[in-house]
Amino acid sequence: MGLAGGIDKDGSRATELLAAGFDSVEFGTVAGGIAGHPDGSAAALAARLADWRASASGAAPRIGVGLGRPPGAPPAALADGWLAGLALVTGVADYVSLNLSAAANRPLLAAAQWPLLARAFAAVVAWRAAMAAAGGCSIELAVKLPLGAAGEPLPGVARLAVAAGVDRLTVVRADGATDFARVAALAREIDGQAALVAVGGIRSAADVAAARRAGAAGVQVHRLFVDEGAAGVARLRAGG
Repeated sequence: MGLAGGIDKDGSRATELLAAGFDSVEFGTVAGGIAGHPDGSAAALAARLADWRASASGAAPRIGVGLGRPPGAPPAALADGWLAGLALVTGVADYVSLNLSAAANRPLLAAAQWPLLARAFAAVVAWRAAMAAAGGCSIELAVKLPLGAAGEPLPGVARLAVAAGVDRLTVVRADGATDFARVAALAREIDGQAALVAVGGIRSAADVAAARRAGAAGVQVHRLFVDEGAAGVARLRAGG
């Protein structure tokens, strides 16, 4: 069970959130600056997380960082923005989440933008491979995208990401979703080529169990933690 991104965008609550009982905690979304579009958010978050790691003792949750484009950067700069962010957070994060669920990036989900996305996914996967070949730190790659509502086609971008070689899809369930049928349908479609993590509307242990039955390898919570804090995490772990 993980904490979804958006609650702490700059690492200022790292000590609190990493002690709240999660298996993973996602920070951000942040960006690395690129030519013509400066952005220090990824660098600032990386510095805070590095300080936390230096002072931490014992087992720690996995740390994730959501990555996006710098404000005002055009869609064509997506790959450059992701790569700039990756270079900054690799070494302090266990995984990055390439965030296509944010409002600014949702237009990129249109089929006309799929060639651009395919190139961006390929660039990120190639960068990671080059880092590993050079003996550098490896990092898990996730893509976060909206799952869509009942009756809509499953997100085609999920297939692009899996084909490129990402490790995980974090799928955001539609507001008001009452079942996990779309999670199950996507799990069948990708057939184990990447792990699925479900986020949105996870409020009880029954929801966690339903997500697991649908094929999710894990879940993330957001509103539950906002409303209940660490007590909500403990309740889910206790089967409540």
